[in-house]
Amino acid sequence: MNLLQVFRRKIFWFFDTLKGNDIKKHYKDIKELIENPDSQYTIDRKNKYLQQILEHAVSTTWFYQKHAGYNSITDFPVIDKNMIRDNFDEFRSSKYKANNCILVSTSGSTGAPFSVLQNMSKRCRNTGDNLYFSNRSGYEIGQKLLYVKIWPDNYSHNIFSKFWWQNIVPHSVFKLSDKEIEILINRLRKDSLKKSFLGYTSAFATICKYLDKTNTKPIESNVQSVITMSEGLNDYVRRSMKKYFGVNPVSRYSNNENGILAQEDRNIPFRFIVNSASYFIEIFNLEKDITVSYGERGRIVVTDLHNYAMPLIRYDTGDIGAMDLDENNVPYLSSIEGRKLDLIYNTKGEIVPSHVSYKLCKYGEYKQFQLVQHGEKDYLIKLNTDNKVDERKMLEEYKGYFGKDANIKIEYVDEIPLLSSGKRREVTNTYHSQL
Repeated sequence: MNLLQVFRRKIFWFFDTLKGNDIKKHYKDIKELIENPDSQYTIDRKNKYLQQILEHAVSTTWFYQKHAGYNSITDFPVIDKNMIRDNFDEFRSSKYKANNCILVSTSGSTGAPFSVLQNMSKRCRNTGDNLYFSNRSGYEIGQKLLYVKIWPDNYSHNIFSKFWWQNIVPHSVFKLSDKEIEILINRLRKDSLKKSFLGYTSAFATICKYLDKTNTKPIESNVQSVITMSEGLNDYVRRSMKKYFGVNPVSRYSNNENGILAQEDRNIPFRFIVNSASYFIEIFNLEKDITVSYGERGRIVVTDLHNYAMPLIRYDTGDIGAMDLDENNVPYLSSIEGRKLDLIYNTKGEIVPSHVSYKLCKYGEYKQFQLVQHGEKDYLIKLNTDNKVDERKMLEEYKGYFGKDANIKIEYVDEIPLLSSGKRREVTNTYHSQL
């Protein structure tokens, strides 16, 4: 790490020291609890966090006060975005004034915008989570971070802005034309300092497809880590980022209203380390509010252990996943399949594995593709490509996934637009969203 990166790291911790070492305390706590899951200290502290947030919720919010006689978390109801949005003030803690909290909002790409309040200690906890899980992937404070996501048009490039001292290089997902990617790659080649990438999977896919098209050789740019977020990490991006930048990318599971919930183990692909230091995570039946067994797919339900401004107990994230036990009986997420309304079902109503869309890749090179279910037995495959595919074989294969009675059409398109969030869904279900 060069002197400027060291300086940035020291400045970060200097300001934290001035504020009472809140972030450092959280970081050490997170590291201790996640890396020593079987210790009695860890077990007692996690239980303490859970009991404290439950007691706080029933004693300071209108929504939870009716559960004051609870025996355990199982006595609390499952809540969701709509319930919180419709009863916002009832979820707010009377102990916290809004002007002493931060209002955190989602983009609203899957519906109406959604917001929650977070107290300042919760914000420090989130920063500690971010530093811990970024460090596990190979990132260190002070490294240059190429952050590829949707950015507001008015973000500042001023040298005194936080982007400078945090060494963040913002890059918009709307600026990934061939020419813009070429400029980005040339800058990376000229920069020998350690750096890391964070961004949407679809953005990295666009970059890799450009590198494929231009027959680019591996890029020597001293990349230390690649973290994908907001979208599932597919095999193409996993292979291609390793090929071009020499690093195995890891997938991060997070949301705006909570924070980092889990992150893929860098040494064991497809195994997501649960952020049990900051959240209590359960897997619920797809239809009923009952928990499921290990290995069974269900709804991911989260209890935030540190948001005291607006306690979220048993919050249904809208995502689907499965929990398993590792060789030491420590729970981990073995699959995260995105939102329930973005899953594809076969003609019998059974969920089809989310990676089925990537079976399309064997039929040719695409600029973009999308798999859509728009009826109980009706499916559409959208392809943005310059060449026609072997439609007969493709339809035959996908009837094997969806059912022999599936009605599947192939449509060639010029563009599959990004969502307002800057993401591009490769699987979407317009039929189940209407049910």
